[in-house]
Amino acid sequence: MDDLRRFLWFFNLLIFGVLTGVSASYANDQFIINHSESELDNRYQYTYDLLTLVIEATKADFGEASLTVSDMIMSRNRIFRALKDGQTINVIAEASKLEWDEQLIPIRIPIRKGIQGFRIFIIKQENAAALANITTLAQLTSLNTGSGSQWSTKVALQLAGFNVVESTEYDNLFNMLSKGRFVTFGRGVNEIFQEVALFKQHYPELVADEHIMLNIPLATYYYVSPNKPRLAQRIQIGLQRIIDNSQFDQLFYQHHCTYLLKSKLNQRLIFKIENPFISESEMTSIVGNDFLLNPKDDFSVLCSQYL
Repeated sequence: MDDLRRFLWFFNLLIFGVLTGVSASYANDQFIINHSESELDNRYQYTYDLLTLVIEATKADFGEASLTVSDMIMSRNRIFRALKDGQTINVIAEASKLEWDEQLIPIRIPIRKGIQGFRIFIIKQENAAALANITTLAQLTSLNTGSGSQWSTKVALQLAGFNVVESTEYDNLFNMLSKGRFVTFGRGVNEIFQEVALFKQHYPELVADEHIMLNIPLATYYYVSPNKPRLAQRIQIGLQRIIDNSQFDQLFYQHHCTYLLKSKLNQRLIFKIENPFISESEMTSIVGNDFLLNPKDDFSVLCSQYL
């Protein structure tokens, strides 16, 4: 981050604290984060661990804090409504959405460095050869693809020309893929290998495609209830601190290098499509351009420092 960006960032935090009455008094802040969408869904563990690190990094000036995972499994629309109130949950790590940006407090630091937008397809083994023969985006979009009804990537896929088959239930998408309702099911690099392994017992025919990556600009932000501005300030300050002292990268790569190496992104045919909800310039407005990962890089050297 250059000096001007750093100055503006801290100035905005100061103004934010003055306008909202947030002070650095010692208090027992209570973070209540969302439960995953399914008992088989462990995609949020990194975001829980990262928030724990943020809390630890801000104890000196914000005091003690507790982090609780809600015991309620809710759809994203229901989570959004709960966040606006801030009682049952008050923070979530989720892909950026316009409505969320406007009605919640977004912490605009992309905590997954963009890799959730590095989409690899779960497919049936019988379709592996068909995917291996694809050379154009038009060929790829001719295949039905699956998506959660409330996922922000759904709109990006539709605008790119995909016929998107939807479901409101996370687990059901794997069942629909198994039954041939669609051919491809795009998942982030941070998700796909865990999911194929987790669902292997129920759907042994599902595998990760080895040839294609669909690149969609996608930022995972922490979103905080508008009724909890102190928690938002604490998260933003804490994230910046652990980025500056390298604790962020340590945790990020420990969680993600296995998947970055296994995916062999730089050996894949990469198609990039636009996301109407966010651009890469927006994603890097606080942290700078170098913060996001480049899927064409060879991660073996970088990851050797962390594994």
